[in-house]
Amino acid sequence: MSYKITNRQQAALDELKAFHYHECSSLDWRRQAQEPFSKHEAGPNEKNWIQNEEKFKASFFSNIVGINQLLLAYYQFKQNRGKRIDQIIYQKWEEKYPFIKSILEGEQDSWRECVKQYASFHQNCDVAMAYSLHAHDSKTVECDVYLHELQNIIPSKIEKTTERGRIRYHNMPKTKRFELYQYHVYSCLNKIVNDLFAVLPCETVFINGVIGSAEKHQPILSAVIERNHHQQKRCPKRTIEKHRQMVIFKKRSGFHPLKRVYAPQDLYFTEG
Repeated sequence: MSYKITNRQQAALDELKAFHYHECSSLDWRRQAQEPFSKHEAGPNEKNWIQNEEKFKASFFSNIVGINQLLLAYYQFKQNRGKRIDQIIYQKWEEKYPFIKSILEGEQDSWRECVKQYASFHQNCDVAMAYSLHAHDSKTVECDVYLHELQNIIPSKIEKTTERGRIRYHNMPKTKRFELYQYHVYSCLNKIVNDLFAVLPCETVFINGVIGSAEKHQPILSAVIERNHHQQKRCPKRTIEKHRQMVIFKKRSGFHPLKRVYAPQDLYFTEG
């Protein structure tokens, strides 16, 4: 009797290794740090209506007394309204500037708040159980990602249908589970790296995939991702393999614990 995996089951399995496809909006902090306009000059909204008034004064209609007075009053109203809008824009920029400045300077608490507010990976509980973020300097960040263990995220049975449409559950082959978990781990870490590059002005991400409890955990993958050499591919494994990485994965036994991981201190190794 032939069996076919159900569409529902296939979609669930595909999603476990597709987190890196979900993009996060990019933020340009250096651009946001720039003054929107000079505080001592007319802002863009006010300036626009000043220019419109000047064009009107140079036109034929400015010589008609009734129209002249009416339109000049209208332009003055619009200029005042534009000025108020510009003042609000500048005030909001001034209020946000200290946070922007701290982001560019690599202030750790600000980077953590930035990731919390703008990154999207932590909104999906299947990506990771938890994470810790450490800013080494204004260009380098280290992130430890506490991943779901294989038995908690990869199903042990596969839902299939018979030719008559009946549902049956078959054990997933052990090697297949290890392979799927491998791509799940790479997809999760790939997604987090992409988010960090999107929301932080960092140039280098040290990322460690960790499994286990808070009291007893062990790294299974460590990588150093450089923004300038980061090219997203369809396969998350190939994407991360283009960078420096440490991992021990065997087809019949899966991931093995690492005794050391990459550290930001000049790429020295530290004991895991």
